Amino acid sequence: MDAYNVPVGPAAVRGPRYRFRNPARPAFVVQSLIAAQALTDVYVIATGGEDSPWLADGMVPWPGVLQVSCWIAFLFWFHRVRCNAEVLAPGRHRYRPAFALGAWIVPLAMWWVPRRITLDIQRAGGTPRDVWLINAWWSVWLLDGPLSVTFHLLVLGRWDYHGPVDEGIAVLCAVLAIALVRRVTAGQPAGPLPYFNMT
Repeated sequence: MDAYNVPVGPAAVRGPRYRFRNPARPAFVVQSLIAAQALTDVYVIATGGEDSPWLADGMVPWPGVLQVSCWIAFLFWFHRVRCNAEVLAPGRHRYRPAFALGAWIVPLAMWWVPRRITLDIQRAGGTPRDVWLINAWWSVWLLDGPLSVTFHLLVLGRWDYHGPVDEGIAVLCAVLAIALVRRVTAGQPAGPLPYFNMT
């Protein structure tokens, strides 16, 4: 057990199901991967969009590997800060920690539940003074993800379009995601933690 992995608050008395764990390392990993993805998007724009060397057949499967790595790292970080939020503010969340992973794949719920979970995590770490950042990130993510895929499938008949507008939105989404990860992580105390009397 390190300095971060300690029970706090009412959970410290009743034998917690969740323990506070340092979110800094997962945050660093996910920010690095998102930044790498953003740089590749800029490179794709600068080198001809769909004709970019990064998207050439010889590069398969590296673009996909980087994208999937970003998703896995983000989900790992997101679940960790959600479990930490349960320790900081037990019983004050609308969704269970496991839903920090499941909400992203539940049809319809995936369009708004992760945003609500993020707001709850931010509230557990203090005053949610950056609701605008969460809303901006979520709006651009929807535009870059589900809405973009839906538009390309229904209008263009394909889902892997790499036009400059699409890549530009992806870069903006990456910048906002990095800012979000930094802010949410900074909102959680860096241990060793004191006893939080949340009752």
